[in-house]
Amino acid sequence: MQLVDRVLKTIEILSKEETGMSVSELSEALEIPASSTHRVLKSLQSNHFVMQNAETKKYGLSYKIYSICSGMREKSSLIALARPFMRQLVEEIQNPVVLCVMNGEKIINLDCVENSNASIYMVQTGNELPLYSTSSGRVFAAYMYPEYAYDILNRTDRRKETPYTKTDMNELMSELENIRKQGYAIIDEELQIGIQGVSCPITDYRGTVIAALATTTVKSEKSINENLIQKLKMCADKISEEIS
Repeated sequence: MQLVDRVLKTIEILSKEETGMSVSELSEALEIPASSTHRVLKSLQSNHFVMQNAETKKYGLSYKIYSICSGMREKSSLIALARPFMRQLVEEIQNPVVLCVMNGEKIINLDCVENSNASIYMVQTGNELPLYSTSSGRVFAAYMYPEYAYDILNRTDRRKETPYTKTDMNELMSELENIRKQGYAIIDEELQIGIQGVSCPITDYRGTVIAALATTTVKSEKSINENLIQKLKMCADKISEEIS
C-alpha cells in the first residue's frame, strides 16, 4: 500500500507543477529518499503516466493522464446536462461561464465554456479554490448550515489576495446571509485586481445546492449588472430543472 500511496501522491503533486519537477524537488515534496522517488518515477514513466523533459530533465504528467481525465469529464452527467445551457449563455453575455462543485472543503472548476474573446482572467478546469474569496465558494457556503460554514471558513487560511479581499469572519458571515436572500454572490476584485465574478446556485430535486454557475468579467469593460445577473440565474435555474 505504501507504493500505491507514493504513486498517487506523485501524480497529485506533479498535476500542480506546470514546468515539472526534478527528482530532488519531488523527493523533498514526498518526504522520501531520492532513490525511492526515482523508482516511483521510473514505474510511472514505463507505464506512460509521466514523461521527462530532455532539456531540463524534469518530470511532468504525460498526455495519457489528460486523456483519462478528458474521458471522465465527457462522461460526467452534470457536465453533459449543463454544457448546452452554458454555451447558450456564453453567446448571450460574451463572458466565460464556469461550472463549479464542492471538493472537500474547497470548490473545483469542473467545466468552463470560454467566449471567443477570452478575458485576461483565464479559468482552468480542475483548479481548487477556497470558499471565502470566490463567488461560487460563497454560494456553497451560503447554503450550508451557518455553523458548518463558519467552521470551514474559520479554519481556512484567509489570505488577502488583493486589498479588497474580505477575510473578516463577521463580514463574511454577513455576506453569506445576503447571498441567501438575493440568490447570487458577487466578488469585486477580491481574487484578482480588475476582475469581477458572480455565481448562482444549481440545485437538485430536493433543493440542495449541488453545483454553482459562475461568470467573470473585466471590470473596466463589462461590469456586472442586473441584466447579466438575471441571465446567469435563469441559466442556473434551467440546469436545475434539467437535473430534477
